[in-house]
Amino acid sequence: MSASAKPEPRSGEALGWLATLGAVSIWAGWAVATRASLLLGGAGIGVVDLIALRFAVAGLVTVPVALKNPPPVIRLGAFRSVLAASMGGFSFSLCNTGGLVFAPAAHGGALTPTLGAVFTGTLAALLLGERLTRLRLGGLALILLGAAILLGVTFASDAPVSIFIGHALFATAALQWSLYTITIRGARLAPLPALALANLGSAVLYLPPWLLLRGPGAMLALPTRVLIEQGVLHGVLTQVVSVVLFNLGVLRLGAARAASCGALVPPAVALGAALFLGEPPRPAELPGLAAVTVGVWLASRKSGTAPPSEPTKPRELPP
Repeated sequence: MSASAKPEPRSGEALGWLATLGAVSIWAGWAVATRASLLLGGAGIGVVDLIALRFAVAGLVTVPVALKNPPPVIRLGAFRSVLAASMGGFSFSLCNTGGLVFAPAAHGGALTPTLGAVFTGTLAALLLGERLTRLRLGGLALILLGAAILLGVTFASDAPVSIFIGHALFATAALQWSLYTITIRGARLAPLPALALANLGSAVLYLPPWLLLRGPGAMLALPTRVLIEQGVLHGVLTQVVSVVLFNLGVLRLGAARAASCGALVPPAVALGAALFLGEPPRPAELPGLAAVTVGVWLASRKSGTAPPSEPTKPRELPP
C-alpha cells in the first residue's frame, strides 16, 4: 500500500471511509484511555513502563511484517534508521504519552496532531521542496491561532503551571513526528517497512535500557487483565491496527481525503474527555478547538500531510 496510490473506484469508497474513521476512533480513544490510566487511577502503570509494554507487544506483532517487508536499514544508514525508529516510535511516544500526565486529553488531541501538521508542512517545504499553497498556508495559520487560543486561555485561568509541561511535551512530540515523517518521505520508504522500522527499532533501542535501569518488576506486579488490556490498546490497536486502517483509507480514498479525517481527532478527543474523564473544555477553549479542526482540514487538502494523534503517524504512524 502506498500513500501516493490512486483512489479505488466508488464501490470501494465506503470501506475507505470506514477504515479511516476507525483509525481516527482508535487515536481519539487512545488519548482518553491513556489519560485515565495515567492520572485517574485506571491501570496503575507509569509512562516509562507503558512505553516498554507498548513496543514489546508491537515489536512481536510486527515481526511477520518485517520478515515480508524488511526496512532498508543499510540503505538508510545508522543515523537515519535510529532517527526514524525513535522519532516515529519510543521517543515520540514518551513525549506524547507523558504530556497526558500534566495536561487534559483535549489539549493533547488539539496540539500534537495539529502542530505536527504545521511542523511537517514547514519542513517539507524547506527540505523537500514541497509547495505550500495558499489554502494550506491558511490552514497552518488557523492551527497556530487555535493553539495560541488554548495556551492563552490556560494562562489566563487558574490552571496549575504544570499544565504547560504537558503542552511542551505535546509540542516536542509533534516536532519529533515531523522529523520522522520528513525522514521517511525523503527516503521514499513504503508504509509497511516504515511500520517495521518504528516498532522493531523502538523495541531494540528502548527495551534493553529499560530492563537494565528499571526492570519488569512493577509491570509484572499488575493484574494480568490490566497488562492484556494495555498491551492490546497500545501495542496492537494504536501501534499496528490504526496504521493498517489508515493505509487502507489512503488506498481507497486517496491521501488528501484520508488525511482530512485527521480534523476529527481534536473534537473527538474533547468529546471523549468530557464524557469519560469529566474534563469538558472551557467555553473559551471552544474557538481554539474549532480553529485547529478547520486548520487541519484545510492543511490536508490535496496534500495528505496532516498527521494523526498518537500518536504514532502510511507516511504517518499513530500517537
